Amino acid sequence: MLAQKYEYSVVSRGTPGYEDYCSLRHEVFCTELQRVPSCAEGSGSRPMETDGFDEHSLHVLCRSVETGEAVGCARLILPSPKGLNVLSRYKLHTAATSDAESVGEIGRLAISSKLRRYRRDTQLVGPALPAICSEEICREVKRDGPTVALGLYREIFRLASEHGITHCYAAMEPSLSRMLNRLGFPFQEAGPVNHAVQPARQPYLIGAHAMRSGLAGRNSCLYQFIFGTDAPMVEAFGEPSWQTPRSTSCLLPFGARIPSLV
Repeated sequence: MLAQKYEYSVVSRGTPGYEDYCSLRHEVFCTELQRVPSCAEGSGSRPMETDGFDEHSLHVLCRSVETGEAVGCARLILPSPKGLNVLSRYKLHTAATSDAESVGEIGRLAISSKLRRYRRDTQLVGPALPAICSEEICREVKRDGPTVALGLYREIFRLASEHGITHCYAAMEPSLSRMLNRLGFPFQEAGPVNHAVQPARQPYLIGAHAMRSGLAGRNSCLYQFIFGTDAPMVEAFGEPSWQTPRSTSCLLPFGARIPSLV
């Protein structure tokens, strides 16, 4: 099964896994997208990308089970006196319907270029390899990138549940928000587009109950991927639980265009 080709773990600062995580961030955000500067070196002078929000964040790394290579990453910024990254970079017109201690931020979500079509195609996180590849390989890789990205969301929502986070901000390109909403993730606009960053991005907000309801009503297969095959499709109103995911055998028919999420 495709989902079993990859494993997800929470990595802690000061560990080899964390260096792999920061190195992948550097590969995508510094080298490819050139959105942020390189600011640290790991063991062996390996370049890494970090910032001040990492100190109060939870970090998820995805590896290939077969090779052990880091292929995806994301972080959940937790509430702290430093605040959230989105608050300093975007104007917000929608306040979270929860106190500040229950609001986090999803960010630094990246997929290795090896799971994308072209190294220069920085807008993509998933589609197929060039036509020179066999049909079987193309079908396989076409699914891998988007599924890894959705697996990162799944792990972030699990961590949010464990830490009492009921709402999450995320800054992304509007095209990504539209695609996620079509899948059943009800990201709501939380402020205007910031054209000072390139490509232009916009702040969004998603709540635990709204996400469960949205997926339950629109995408049962993705609901099972996020929450598990045993999770009830109906939840009592007002329970802000992201729910811990369980294993699932549901196959996801993806191959979508997924812009990166900073």
